[in-house]
Amino acid sequence: MLELMTIMGMKGVAANNGADLHGDKLADKKDIQPSDPFYEDGMRGETLLNAIHKLSVNAITDMVNSAAHRALTRIKPYAEFPDPVFMAIDITYVAYYGEREGLKWVSGTPDHKQYKWCHKFATATLVGEGVHMVVGMLPVGNPDFTDNQAYPGGEEKSYVAGDVVRKLLSKTKRHVTPRCVYADRAFASADTIAAFEQHNMRYLMPAPRNDRTKLWLKRNVDMEQGIVSVEQEWALRGAVKHGVSNERVTTTLIGLPGDPDDEQYGYGETADEGEELIPEEDQAAVPFYTNTHADDEIALDRRQTKRKVEQYNRRGGIETAYKKIKEFAAWTTSKEFEVRLWHFGFAVLLYNAWLMVDFLVQAGLDREFRSKPRITAQRFLSFLDRQLTRLI
Repeated sequence: MLELMTIMGMKGVAANNGADLHGDKLADKKDIQPSDPFYEDGMRGETLLNAIHKLSVNAITDMVNSAAHRALTRIKPYAEFPDPVFMAIDITYVAYYGEREGLKWVSGTPDHKQYKWCHKFATATLVGEGVHMVVGMLPVGNPDFTDNQAYPGGEEKSYVAGDVVRKLLSKTKRHVTPRCVYADRAFASADTIAAFEQHNMRYLMPAPRNDRTKLWLKRNVDMEQGIVSVEQEWALRGAVKHGVSNERVTTTLIGLPGDPDDEQYGYGETADEGEELIPEEDQAAVPFYTNTHADDEIALDRRQTKRKVEQYNRRGGIETAYKKIKEFAAWTTSKEFEVRLWHFGFAVLLYNAWLMVDFLVQAGLDREFRSKPRITAQRFLSFLDRQLTRLI
């Protein structure tokens, strides 16, 4: 079953076609006993589908996370493994084409996407030097899997961001203790800040450029000299889990001089729904929320704060990670979300296996670690292809 699933991921196909390699059935190439009722007709795509259909969304999610944690324990003992590491939490979209009636896991997409409907998956990814493994994964988008009842007035609204942070930190904190967790601007809310604080976790994320923050940036950030500014105990309000609808939380606000980078910080052409595009003449500084130590009292403090914020660029590789994960995923026409979740989860594990092999290779070389893998994904897949061909 594992060999069949691996081949499906490598060949980019699933179900019936996944068991058909170059016109020859996989089972015909394996030395299996025809008298065994389980293999009476040979291993087929339906065999795998039947097994997946017996699993729940939670069971599949737990299986993927358990396997990811086991892989992490294999490389953590190496002296080259950076501990603590940085970690990034984000949500990716996987396009869905077809009828969506009755499908609770299908969600709409932002206007800038080329497709209208998608499945959403949240991940926690290490972003240390030479380490970019996924250590936590969970599906999002189904209101039934969000604890809306725990929020004031939450029966009619799905609170995704804060719940994603709480669940991913609960799954990963036993196996990795990140120096800081990065998140994008979509997570910047009172509930998310409360979630980080409850887990005693440091965070850094771009803040919304609303009227209040833009006024503060204009008054405090020295654009001509490129000097950062820091506001301790910056207050914001919002609905918080097990709290009130307008609960007050505090954070540290940092103003970073320079025009916002559309791709990195999420400002510019792809504004979120209901948010106006930032006028070109107003693109002056980027606000960040954090609970890490930051100060602007003396020049040394300001330089240290600026370097800390610029480390957010480590998170940039997560978009490349999502692209590679999708390349490892098997294509399927099944509408069953359990099947699609299984394929995404298995793609995550194949992606992790590639990076783990690359990490071990780099650890065995007397060279400096580099963030760009020395072993390409295609070379890794070719290696797997040769090994599985021998097994088959």
